[in-house]
Amino acid sequence: MRRIAVLVVHGIGEQKRFEFLETIASNVYRALRRDPRRRAKAHIELRREDQITRGADAAENWRVAPAVVGWQVPAGEGIEVQFREVYWADLDLPVSWRGTFKLLGWALGVSGLRFFTDPAVGPASKHGMCEPNYARKGWARLWVRTRLFLVSLLFFYIVISVFFLDWLLLRRVSLFSAFRRLVHNYLGDVKLYQDWFVRNDDRLETVEKKSRVAIRGRMIRALVATAAQVYGGRQSERLDGYYILSHSLGTVVAFNGLMETALALPNYLGREEWTKLKQRYPAPAPKMQMPVRPPWLKANDAIHRGRLFDGLEGFVTIGSPLDKFAALWPCIVRINGQAMGARRRVPWINVTDLQDIVGSSIDLFEPCPPAPGISGLEKTEVAWADQLTLASAHTSYWTAKRRSQRPDRLIEKLLSWFEGNAFERPQDRISPMLAKLIYWVSLIVLPAVILLGFVSLLWWIRVEYLPFPSIAYMSFLGEASYWALIAGFAVVAAVSLGRWLWERLKLGRPA
Repeated sequence: MRRIAVLVVHGIGEQKRFEFLETIASNVYRALRRDPRRRAKAHIELRREDQITRGADAAENWRVAPAVVGWQVPAGEGIEVQFREVYWADLDLPVSWRGTFKLLGWALGVSGLRFFTDPAVGPASKHGMCEPNYARKGWARLWVRTRLFLVSLLFFYIVISVFFLDWLLLRRVSLFSAFRRLVHNYLGDVKLYQDWFVRNDDRLETVEKKSRVAIRGRMIRALVATAAQVYGGRQSERLDGYYILSHSLGTVVAFNGLMETALALPNYLGREEWTKLKQRYPAPAPKMQMPVRPPWLKANDAIHRGRLFDGLEGFVTIGSPLDKFAALWPCIVRINGQAMGARRRVPWINVTDLQDIVGSSIDLFEPCPPAPGISGLEKTEVAWADQLTLASAHTSYWTAKRRSQRPDRLIEKLLSWFEGNAFERPQDRISPMLAKLIYWVSLIVLPAVILLGFVSLLWWIRVEYLPFPSIAYMSFLGEASYWALIAGFAVVAAVSLGRWLWERLKLGRPA
């Protein structure tokens, strides 16, 4: 029996505990049941706890690794996959009007952001790290700012249109409240992870820390706990290896965990977790680290990366915005110059649906010597033409086949990979050329439709509510479109400039 673990890392959104894990595990089981070669021996086991949390919404408690999916390989060997989860959605800030206004200002002024090229703890080289150098180029920064400006402009028209509709409907439907929560749950997570300020709420896990440090801590603690099962524990629980499967912003969380240095890894652990390891490093830790080094650690206490990642069989990123972070916030996605120390290079599979507006291929990361590749990762890009629209592309990677679809979707290829075979690219559902055409047409048509809807809404308000005669519709359409564009450009430019000046005064010039 070959036992492996799959560590899943969810992305943005209002996730519940084990929700993403259940989605992945159930689709793996569904794919097994629909495969005539594997279906006979396929089974799923839920691992429950005896105690029920007082006041819990769920009917029962689950273990840290709550689901095991097993099957018989066609060649005869049995496989058991233990699913574990890195859950971080609860570390979000609570919804408030003050937070909403800050988020709206951040979204409208994102083109004026300060490029984070050097962190507060000093240059990357002092910590044995490298970083993508893309954002240091002037033309590249200008191109990034231009794209962000257009995205903010589109966001401005959406916000104003939703606000006007909510006002016209006399809040019977409360569109703006629903939109506000949607923006907070999705766009707010991106802001949360890239924010440079420390938290001032009373959560002990985040007090006087940046949000991403607390999120990264959960990733590293899960890595340490999973790797420990490769080397020790009861025989029935011992693992032969583990995989990491991450989605959306969760790919940044997972990448950060994999790239953390040997001397910084212990800083994320509690005292009890550390006493089970007690490893040493030849050189002392730098004076400035993030997070701050706790007092129970000595200067050269470290976690051996080779031992941590020796059981890592593969790293999967789906719908990943890592390239966007490399362009905007390169110090957040630095590359470790120390090799993982594993027995071989670890395969890194990056899958991107051609219709996905969030994910993209990862081209801005360069090898960081002396480590081979990207800190020992060997990356393979998979550009996949699967979905017909932008609406479903980002959330459909892991769905098992339907009877009407081809049987070789991504989830089926992952099953073969878990069995020890080489990863094979899933077949396209539609033509890649058609997928790219739909993508670019959607990006052009969608803003035009939103602007037209906004202008038509202004026309309706003018006719119904304002006490002066209406003009011809087509004349008003042209005039209102012109002034709506001017107003949008003016608002976004003003907020972007304000953000650029504010961050320049608070943080100084970019390095």
